[in-house]
Amino acid sequence: MKIGTQLKNTRLLLGLTQEQFSAGIVTESYYSRVESNKNNISMDSLLKILNYNYVSLYDFFEPILKTDIDYEIILTFINHDIKKIKSFDTPNNDGQTLAKLLQAILKRENLDDFKKFKSQVTKCVNESAKDETCIVFASFILVYLCDLNELNSLINKITAYASTDNGLILRILAHIELVALERFYKVQELEDVKKMANLIQELPNNSVLVLEKVVAKYYLALLDKNIKDANEISKVLKITGYDEYLPRIE
Repeated sequence: MKIGTQLKNTRLLLGLTQEQFSAGIVTESYYSRVESNKNNISMDSLLKILNYNYVSLYDFFEPILKTDIDYEIILTFINHDIKKIKSFDTPNNDGQTLAKLLQAILKRENLDDFKKFKSQVTKCVNESAKDETCIVFASFILVYLCDLNELNSLINKITAYASTDNGLILRILAHIELVALERFYKVQELEDVKKMANLIQELPNNSVLVLEKVVAKYYLALLDKNIKDANEISKVLKITGYDEYLPRIE
């Protein structure tokens, strides 16, 4: 769904003119081109327009989270490839709205606004009627936004999908646990680090999860104070680009 089309639909539902809806945040002529999907709109301006018109982020993004997940975007997000995610962020690309959201999360932009969005993403996770991929991907977004004391609860909810034979869902699950593992290690919650690493190791043996399991082995080596093995594993992960999940060994 194009972001301009989404804005136009929202504005018409509110019965507002383009001038009223854009509220001087961007010029009326520029906003008109955004609605026509001829121009991009920055995330900052988008959030200001939505907030001004009392439109929640959930109401705006819900159609994307429900039905418009582009699997290529998911894989790009898994790989933390911000440059490639930007390639989806064009007026003529149906993944534009989702691309903006993922860029903001990876860059840690507009954190306060996305903290407000957290409760709505949680709602997506809790709605069992939704497609499994949507639920797990919403959880992937949430693992970046939730507080540390909420991480275990989130992980417990999504481990129910670990028995699936869907390779994409398994890979998303592994990366949710990798992000949780990294966050726990930063604050030295070592029992939780061990739990996350073991959960990744327990995922079905699958070729798409090889590197994720290697990262888990790295953290287990750190916990065992086996620095030699950790360094050897680190060399492999640096070659493959997975070293972004690794803390520095002091």
